[in-house]
Amino acid sequence: MVSLTKIEKQKLKEILAKSESKEAKNILNKLSKEKKLKYVYNKKGIKTLLKKAYREKKKVKIRYYSLSSGEVKWRKVAIYQFDPDFIIAFCYLRNEERTFVNNRISQATILDESYSIPRDWVSESRVWSK
Repeated sequence: MVSLTKIEKQKLKEILAKSESKEAKNILNKLSKEKKLKYVYNKKGIKTLLKKAYREKKKVKIRYYSLSSGEVKWRKVAIYQFDPDFIIAFCYLRNEERTFVNNRISQATILDESYSIPRDWVSESRVWSK
């Protein structure tokens, strides 16, 4: 997942607009139609958003604090299991299933990208095997 500043997006649009390539025109069209994402910042709102995304099977962009690395990173995830305290999700940054503690998510937004949970999916998380 790439994040561009407003200035970078504008420069990219200008470069693509000069191109004669059909592919460049398609990308420019997508950039022009791109919706402004609405982020949720409070804990209650984040939990509500995660639950909604899980029900609707929409991918989510989260800003997550990792206790193990001490870093805060943006992650795009597909939620496979929702719990009020955590989610089990496929993480596109790590390209594998991960467990995310909801209280460590500082920002979240629902993306306009659908997903489906694999039919044979069984949680690898030990959290569920209580």
